Amino acid sequence: MSGLIPLTVRELRKWYRNPVFFIVGLLQPIFWIALFGSAFDITKLFSGIPKGAAVLPFGNAPNYITFIVGGILTTTSLFTALFSGTSLIFDRRLGNLGRFLVSPIRRSSIVFSKIVSTTIRILVQAVILVGAALLIPNGLKLVHGISAPDIFIIAAALIMIAFSFSSLFSIIAIRLKKQETIFGIINLINLPLIFASYALFPAALMASWLANVAKYNPVSWSSEAIRTVILNGNLSPSQFHSVMLDLLYLFLLSVFMIILTIVLSEKEIRD
Repeated sequence: MSGLIPLTVRELRKWYRNPVFFIVGLLQPIFWIALFGSAFDITKLFSGIPKGAAVLPFGNAPNYITFIVGGILTTTSLFTALFSGTSLIFDRRLGNLGRFLVSPIRRSSIVFSKIVSTTIRILVQAVILVGAALLIPNGLKLVHGISAPDIFIIAAALIMIAFSFSSLFSIIAIRLKKQETIFGIINLINLPLIFASYALFPAALMASWLANVAKYNPVSWSSEAIRTVILNGNLSPSQFHSVMLDLLYLFLLSVFMIILTIVLSEKEIRD
């Protein structure tokens, strides 16, 4: 796509040259894991279970932070991706979009520069979040270690969830002129996506109807794939199959959203 790289660099510069936005974006995942993760001790749900012991239905997670790291990585990615479309609205209001449209740049490149830059930001946040989770008291415990394939699975899940939701909200923002509208849509969607998923709680603790809904939530696919490799290290055949199935669903969704974004960007973007 012509113009994709320089436009992506422009978006990243806007991110790290804005001190408040840059620092808040980096601190947010740390607050999530340190405060929310430490606020709930799964071992206290069951009397007679020694602190730090694995507790069902949380599988072999030694503590709640270890259990939810995959979910927090995914929800942090979701939050960042949801706001990717707002940049398109600001460019339209400031007149930048009009200048892009009269230049020899594909319209889809304008949108994908925001999606790619958002994905890079999400990966930076993920590294910081994992580092914070390892450092805080009673934090992330990689009992089985972590290997290069594990890191690949985690990165792949985050990249695909970022592309899927960044594409979705960029599509929504293509014809919008008021950021208040997309903020309202974000506030309507984000909580159902999080709580109707396996990001924060296992299916066994959810109402049966909600657990069935969560099966089809992309947030669940990403959270479960990341959680499985963090908790188990070397995967059994059944665990590997489950992870690959989650990644396949995410891949199909992201491919569909990318194609839809290209088509609609070329047809619908107007000054």
